[in-house]
Amino acid sequence: MSTLDEIITACGDQVVCQFRGATVSDPAQVAADLPAGARVIVIPELDQAETTMSANELAAGVRAADGATTVIVIESRAGIDRFGVATAGDAKAIQAALNSQRLDDGGQAVASIAATIAPARTADADAGGGLSGAVGGIIAGVLGVVVIGAVGAIAIEAAHRRRKRSTAQAGVNRRLDRQLHDALDGRDGELVLEAIERLEERARALPALTDAITSLRRHVAELFVRVRRRGTDQQIRLLQVQYKDTLTKLLSALADDYYADIARNPEFWSNPRDRMAEVERAIGSVDRQALDNIRQVNESRDLEFKVALDSLNQTVDQARLSDVYKDRADGH
Repeated sequence: MSTLDEIITACGDQVVCQFRGATVSDPAQVAADLPAGARVIVIPELDQAETTMSANELAAGVRAADGATTVIVIESRAGIDRFGVATAGDAKAIQAALNSQRLDDGGQAVASIAATIAPARTADADAGGGLSGAVGGIIAGVLGVVVIGAVGAIAIEAAHRRRKRSTAQAGVNRRLDRQLHDALDGRDGELVLEAIERLEERARALPALTDAITSLRRHVAELFVRVRRRGTDQQIRLLQVQYKDTLTKLLSALADDYYADIARNPEFWSNPRDRMAEVERAIGSVDRQALDNIRQVNESRDLEFKVALDSLNQTVDQARLSDVYKDRADGH
């Protein structure tokens, strides 16, 4: 299990989570100071031998998993703590404000700038201050009750709809998961299933590619489910062989020691932008191929498995991943 997965599992829905013994001086006060939708994750100083993800990437991964408005990761250190930020607002501004506190305790730094994390008040929200006298106060009070009641009703209805959607989606996901496991039997099928599961982890670990990888993962899974229902055993076996090799190469390119390292340390690589762009094109190429295969199944045409992954092969060749990842490419 990756460090990100461990954090997500261990922290659950805690507003302030102290992970693996890392602490701040007054977590209850920090939680009280935070605006709604904000979370703080306190972690030990990152060990590059254990994870290559930065504090910012961990914050982004937690935020992608739970939908928080703002996630602040405090990296507890012997000296001044470091911070990672992921937010719907200005992450750089929040991170700069935290660093400017120069406090040994990261929790105190968060508490000091907590008010700036909250969404800014709008001019409309402050307009009520212009009413004067007793009549103005009464009108403002009545309007306030009406608005609060309306907002409360809307919030309750929205929460009810979200719960219904979540329950329905969970049922769909469980059904598709069972169908996918049924479609992916045998050694090659197990390797494809493992690759699909690893794509989900990569989507969380690489926020910039989350949408693209999630789309690819969904389409590949859907393809195998549909071929099992409408195709032949031979077609399923051929699909498993083709996508086992393709996804193995793609996952090698998306690994922490290639794409993620280029994104984090571009100065260590030649032509970093070109390398990253090639990987991104490869994701799109595999995704389009999966969609084409799904359409072929739907139209009852013979599956033409033309896995045209020139961009992926080019990426692998240029990065010399055939040497670095030979054991992975062989399925070991």
